[in-house]
Amino acid sequence: MRSIRISHPYLLFPVAKAAPKRLLTLFPEENREQKLREFEVPFPREGEEPDFWAAVPVREFAGQTLLLCGDLPDERLALVREADERPAPADKERPLLHFAPESGWMNDPNGLLRLPGGELLLCYQFNPFGVEWGAMHWGSARSHDLLHWETGDIVLFPDEWGTIFSGSGWRDEENAAGFGPGALLFFYTSAGGTEAPWSRDGVSTQRLAVSLDGGRTLQKQPGLLLPNLAEGNRDPKVFYHPETGAYIMVLYLSEKDFAIFRSHDLIRWEQTQQLTLAPGWECPDLFRLPVEGGGEKWVFWTADGLYWVGSFDGFRFTPEQPCRCAYGSAIPYAAQTVSREPGRVLSLSWLRLPNDGRCSTGMQSIPMEFGLSHEGEEGFRLRMKPCRELWEAAERLPGDTVPAGPWAGAARAGGGVRGNGAFPGGGLTLDTSAGRVSLCGQSFEIPAGEPCPFVLLADHGVAELYAAGGRVYTAAPLPFGWQEGKLCGSGVSELELFALH
Repeated sequence: MRSIRISHPYLLFPVAKAAPKRLLTLFPEENREQKLREFEVPFPREGEEPDFWAAVPVREFAGQTLLLCGDLPDERLALVREADERPAPADKERPLLHFAPESGWMNDPNGLLRLPGGELLLCYQFNPFGVEWGAMHWGSARSHDLLHWETGDIVLFPDEWGTIFSGSGWRDEENAAGFGPGALLFFYTSAGGTEAPWSRDGVSTQRLAVSLDGGRTLQKQPGLLLPNLAEGNRDPKVFYHPETGAYIMVLYLSEKDFAIFRSHDLIRWEQTQQLTLAPGWECPDLFRLPVEGGGEKWVFWTADGLYWVGSFDGFRFTPEQPCRCAYGSAIPYAAQTVSREPGRVLSLSWLRLPNDGRCSTGMQSIPMEFGLSHEGEEGFRLRMKPCRELWEAAERLPGDTVPAGPWAGAARAGGGVRGNGAFPGGGLTLDTSAGRVSLCGQSFEIPAGEPCPFVLLADHGVAELYAAGGRVYTAAPLPFGWQEGKLCGSGVSELELFALH
């Protein structure tokens, strides 16, 4: 047991990726029955150097004495130290335009909302103590331009009710919930019943946290928004439906089942629909999109990029055509749209990229804008494109040389084109006759025999491709730290290259 009088904003915990996990807990000195935090940390063995340091914010305990307990000798627990700042990122080479954690594991984007000053707030599923999935926290970050990110602190910690699974955010300008105009409300899942020791015997429930400081800190509210409704029910996504004057929540239940709820105060919720959307799975979203040429439709979205186009009356969603898939591979996952984003529907997805020995795992996609096209008998199809801010950061490149940093390529390719291109760290193969595209060795289908305009984005660690005019999106791993090199290939006309700053 170690006694620590908190006089700095952070506690830094040493992490050795291959070490066995140790269960560490924090208690207030005056009450050893009141557990404050519980961590599973792969703590370095005797003589082993840490791979990185996990920063745990402890400002709320300033001036208090905390007890750090665990099955380690006191001299080992003494490695945990206080600090005024988070440590520098553990990996020297990092993506420059795709958000990635400074260390640890990241998955689903959560709590996405636009702040009054224009910043985009991103919360995300986070294991600060390893490079694999673990006891989930919420990390945080923010951006002024959707491309360059400031990493924030952990804002939600596991507790006796569960680890912190996915959820969404809402800026309550109308003060419907009574926490004050402009309060930020975060709807999240307490995932009891997982492997975390503190909440292993619990169940999955929906809860609320509130921020009055622009998302820098979140305060959990007592009680439930929704009790356990089904095994694994999770991932609440909340928005406002002005036509019926109510707030709407979509929620994953279990198997292929989802539910829709209504509320007038963001606190009390009434279920209005349960629907089965096979083969949909978790992380639901529901949003309306403009249709090219006029009109609008509603889209029900699930984690694998599976979506249904239909209608929504504020109570029930009715699919009007079969399920479609927006993704060309299994790397993008768990996308969420931004709350209160003016004038467009903006989405981020988690990119399930492999860990190649680094001290962080996972990235977020470049934010993308959604729209719909109507394609005759085929019905409605999603259209995706990089956020317009990307092109504001783009500088046209002459010739065929791409830089050592992030870059983009945009091309129009007609029906019947076969071609391939190689670029530093990867390659692209296009066959519009056969309806096949391959990005860095990952192949997927596009509409055969049709023109295939595309946008290719390359950053350290990842390539993203918007193919067939944005009807299909995919991502693939790239190496980190490539050098300036030539883009070479054949069969692609009117190729434009851009450096991204």
